[in-house]
Amino acid sequence: MKILGIETSTFSGSVSISDDEALLCEYVFNTGPRHNEVLIPTIERLLSDCGLGKDNLDAVCVSTGPGSFTSLRIGVSTAKTLCYSLGTDLAGVPSLEILASNALWSGNNVCAMTDAGRGEVFFSFYDSEGEEIMKAEIATPESVCAGIREKTVFVGSAAVLHEKLIRETLGKNAVFLPGNLNTPRASGCALLGRKKILSGQKNDPFTLTPFYLRRSAAER
Repeated sequence: MKILGIETSTFSGSVSISDDEALLCEYVFNTGPRHNEVLIPTIERLLSDCGLGKDNLDAVCVSTGPGSFTSLRIGVSTAKTLCYSLGTDLAGVPSLEILASNALWSGNNVCAMTDAGRGEVFFSFYDSEGEEIMKAEIATPESVCAGIREKTVFVGSAAVLHEKLIRETLGKNAVFLPGNLNTPRASGCALLGRKKILSGQKNDPFTLTPFYLRRSAAER
């Protein structure tokens, strides 16, 4: 199964091509809020470098959020358009689930958290098997730490941003990852999305929507 992965929940976006569980190629573009300019050209280059055409794709897996409003919208819209035009399978994967998958080797519960602005974070908890313990919410990092009583791995941009506070609050119960593992990646999205597709959890290109969790500034 040839899978295109798309991850645009943060300013550091990425795209990947996988063949079942094997990663063929992945490109990361840390270009800030310019996904509308770089996403499609990067996908085209990725396919070309892998010697593939769009018609060779069997599925597209895309990160659905929470995250940057504009970036998510661009990623999800691109994935939906590709799947509709090509007739391929589509799977949406929560961005915090993708982050948590970077730390499942630890054997501990995982707190995936990304910066939500205004001193708040998007966060969710997962067990060591990757099963969601708590649905994604938005809160201050102090509130997130208040309910933790056991060793927990923190991963994501907000874990980096608030590392000092978390360490001071939780001491040895707080574990952090190397910097390169704190970004959700398209390759992780593709792996998780493949599992969803194989278990029958496909998404409809007409109805899949980004998971924003917070209203946009325009809506407010």
